[in-house]
Amino acid sequence: MKRLFFLLFLFYSFASYSQQTRDTALSRCPVYITDTVTGNNFFIEARPCIVKVYKSGANLRIVVEQKDQFLTILFNTGKLKAKKYTIKVGSTANDEVGVKYSFKSGEQVSYIDLINGSVLAKFDKAKKLWQINTNGLIADQADRGVSYYKVKAELWIK
Repeated sequence: MKRLFFLLFLFYSFASYSQQTRDTALSRCPVYITDTVTGNNFFIEARPCIVKVYKSGANLRIVVEQKDQFLTILFNTGKLKAKKYTIKVGSTANDEVGVKYSFKSGEQVSYIDLINGSVLAKFDKAKKLWQINTNGLIADQADRGVSYYKVKAELWIK
């Protein structure tokens, strides 16, 4: 009986300490994807967005959705740690993060990876929230030219 009680307590403590899965609606969008030439922002700050946090296997995903566009941050770990992660395409290590920008146009969906940058995760003990700061660069090749876009996001998640 003691073993059963101990095992139940152990599983309950792991479940309560892990990252919560939830959807949150924000009145202002915290994501900025700006063209380096014109300064045009693709995510509109004044429009609402939805932040989704969920686990996919042993990975943690954070998705910011506004209308038909998405910014997905994929951590290769089940729970966050307070440290600086590097953005890599096809990341597999625990200190690497994959970040994708995707958008729908009619029935077509396009995915663009961030080629470099960093994600800084900090835990604010006073607010009991995680602060996720993302800075990166997208290189998009169209026809003969290459366009560059700066990506910046500041998310607060529970």
